Amino acid sequence: MNQKDMIETASRWLRQGLHDLENAKKNFKIKSYDVTLILCQQAIEKALKAYYYQKFKKNPPRTHSLEKLLELVEISNELDELIVELDDYYFALRYPDISDKMPYELCDKEDAKSGLEKAGKILRIIEQKIAKQKK
Repeated sequence: MNQKDMIETASRWLRQGLHDLENAKKNFKIKSYDVTLILCQQAIEKALKAYYYQKFKKNPPRTHSLEKLLELVEISNELDELIVELDDYYFALRYPDISDKMPYELCDKEDAKSGLEKAGKILRIIEQKIAKQKK
């Protein structure tokens, strides 16, 4: 893939991440808190992959781990504390064999609200980094 294609791919990943965050907000309004948190994690994962494309001009590794992606793009110190819970929720809320409770029972309104706030903050930081990288 040439550099122009990589920049377009990064843009597409970021746009999808922003769309996921908008859908997370919609799910929060209908009290679907588990889906809210899953979409928050997905929004950040896609934004981090967008930044990876932008920064390294190559495909990011196939991983859902926000922690791993933060390390790879070398911004883990800035965002570590914000992503820990989102990373944990992503797996716990998707698989019914992780806990005795059903996945949707593992979170509530406050968890989802916190996840939305963290995801919004992280996305703004990543967008700023992508914008700086373009210069």
